Amino acid sequence: MSGGRFKVFLIKPSHYDDDGYVIQWRRSLIPANSLASVYGLVRHSADARIFGPDIEIDVVAVDECNTVVNCQRIARQIKEAGAGLVCLVGVQSNQFPRTVDIARQFRDNNIAVVIGGFHVSGCLSMLPALPDDIQEVLDIGVSLFAGEAEGQMENLLRDAFEGRLRPIYNCLNALPNLDGAQIPILPAENIGRQVTDFTSFDAGRGCPFQCSFCTIINVQGRKSRHRTADDVEEIIRANAAQGVTNFFVTDDNFARNRNWESILDRIIWLRENEGFKPSLIFQVDTLCHRIPGFIEKVARA
Repeated sequence: MSGGRFKVFLIKPSHYDDDGYVIQWRRSLIPANSLASVYGLVRHSADARIFGPDIEIDVVAVDECNTVVNCQRIARQIKEAGAGLVCLVGVQSNQFPRTVDIARQFRDNNIAVVIGGFHVSGCLSMLPALPDDIQEVLDIGVSLFAGEAEGQMENLLRDAFEGRLRPIYNCLNALPNLDGAQIPILPAENIGRQVTDFTSFDAGRGCPFQCSFCTIINVQGRKSRHRTADDVEEIIRANAAQGVTNFFVTDDNFARNRNWESILDRIIWLRENEGFKPSLIFQVDTLCHRIPGFIEKVARA
C-alpha cells in the first residue's frame, strides 16, 4: 500500500441495562483512562509516521457512554480509506456482552478488530482455560490484547496494517516502565461530551497488596510503577493547551505513589508560578493522613 490512510477507531463500549438497552447519556461523567492511554499511544505512532511518510494514520476515539456507535458507518469509512482497525478499549466484564455484539458487526464487514481491557486480561491471567465468551470472539476472527499497551502498540498497528494480526497478544508479563512513557490524552471534543469537563490520567499502576476482591494485581501486577513529576507536568500542559484543566487521577491510592511529593510540588509550582489552575480529584485513603504534609500538599495542588 503506497500512499493513503489507515483509519483506527478506538471504541470504549458501554453496557446493557436489565432490559437489554445500551446505557447511554447525552453527557457522561468522566472518560476512561484506558481510552486516553490508548489514544495517546496511537496518536504518537501516527505522528511518527510508522508506516512511512506516504501513509497517514487517522485515529478517532469514541466513548459509547455518550456517543452512538454506528458500526456500518465506521466500517464504510475504513473501507473508503483502504485499510483500518477497530480497537474495543478498556472492556470490563459487564461491558463484554455489548463488546461482542459490536465486534460481530465489524467482523461481518470484514473489519479487523482487537479487544483489550480487564475482562480479557483478567481471564487470561487467572483462568486455566478460556471461557466460552472469549472463545466466541476468537472463533469469528477477533484478536485479543491482554496487558498494557505501552511498548506494544506500534507492533500491533504494524500487524494490522500488514493484515497479519495474531489471535492473542499476551503482554501480561511485559509490564512497562511508566517513567517517560507516552502520556494519556484525549481530544478536547471528547472531553466536552462529559458533564464535568474532566479528563483522567494514571500517575501509577500496580499494587503490592493481595486483596481477594481486586483484579488489579492480576492485570497490572504487584510491582508499583509510577509516572514522574515531569510526566504529570506534560499531561497538564498538553491538556491545558486545548483548554482542559480538570483531572481525575485514577490511582486507587495516590498516597502509595513513591513520587507523590515531587508530583504535588510540581503542580503547586505550576499553580503558584505559571498561573495554571488545575482542578484535581485524588483518591487518598489507606492511612494517608499519617504521611506528614500529604493532605496539605494535595490541598495546595
